[in-house]
Amino acid sequence: MHEFQSDHQTVRLVTSAALRAAVAWSQRENRTEAWREVSRMTGVVMKVFGPADTSFTPAMLIEKLYQPLSALVGPSSPVSDVVLLDADGSLSDAAVDIACEYAEGLFPNSADPSQDWLPSWTWQQQEQVERAVYSGLIASADQRAYEATRRFLIEHPAGDGRKLIELRNKAGARSVAKYDPIGSERVWPGGGSGYWWPCPVCRWPMRVRPPMVSCDFRHHDARFRLADPTSPEGQPLLSSLTESHRSPDAIATDGSVCLELSVWRHITVPGISELALERDLQKIEDVQVGMWAGLDAIDLLVQVAGRKLEVDVKDQVDPFMIAAKPPTAAHVVVPDYRAAQLPVLRELLAEKKIWTSSQFVKHVRAQGGQQR
Repeated sequence: MHEFQSDHQTVRLVTSAALRAAVAWSQRENRTEAWREVSRMTGVVMKVFGPADTSFTPAMLIEKLYQPLSALVGPSSPVSDVVLLDADGSLSDAAVDIACEYAEGLFPNSADPSQDWLPSWTWQQQEQVERAVYSGLIASADQRAYEATRRFLIEHPAGDGRKLIELRNKAGARSVAKYDPIGSERVWPGGGSGYWWPCPVCRWPMRVRPPMVSCDFRHHDARFRLADPTSPEGQPLLSSLTESHRSPDAIATDGSVCLELSVWRHITVPGISELALERDLQKIEDVQVGMWAGLDAIDLLVQVAGRKLEVDVKDQVDPFMIAAKPPTAAHVVVPDYRAAQLPVLRELLAEKKIWTSSQFVKHVRAQGGQQR
């Protein structure tokens, strides 16, 4: 296939089509519809590339799913290095990581023929997820209830169903998002009903692909290996493959539920960065931090030395997607692991002040706050 210079919308369309084809191919042994979906997504890719690529076949698309996406979207996209399928034909962690951000509605004028069996995160756009959740968040126009509910979705994306209801009621949070039983791809099936492990960072169930267990969000750096033997109580044990985290304990699957993947990716994951910044700023004396002021008009309102700093935190794969909907606040903060985005964001959002999280904390401290 020839190289081409693709605009941002083209990258989204091709990435979304490739992702759907990858999910279908990974389920081909259990889903007869999978073959039709791969052919359909080949048609989407051909339409994007134009008449010169009418020879592009489903077999060619499948071959490229095992290669970096640069083979489809060119070398300069933020997802160019992502490989959607592992060697064994299963979805890669990176595929799930980028999927929700690049999911695109491919059938705007008709019903999606695969919507009844493809997971919602492959076709549900970010705006749809946020709109569905936020409509519940702002329904009461109560700032305190909004903050409690938003914080609850970030801090409690999974757990025992009954306990979650108790915690939600105690926190004064609203029921705005659905919790479902934990999917089989996140459960170690041995012993009783099975076990699952929360990511040490986001607390959402990690994916289990024996002998590996890992969080779908790669920047959480949560990767573990199933250990042998099990604990004296018969529970499976994990050994950490990184120095970042200790191994979490296994949790019995009975009664356990979790947020849908798309809600976790669009609400919980970015919220982790927001709350981490809040905690770091609260360690500085004489600094007050308000969260999601004006029902999320901005993410953080920071008061220091008589000044008010309005902050929006952005944790997205693609800086162009941030610039497409310019943040309201004067200060835009990205997690430290997105530091490479700073030059691009400073060019795209020239009227904003762009920081990594650690840079912004240092800036606030320099304004007059002192470390506690």
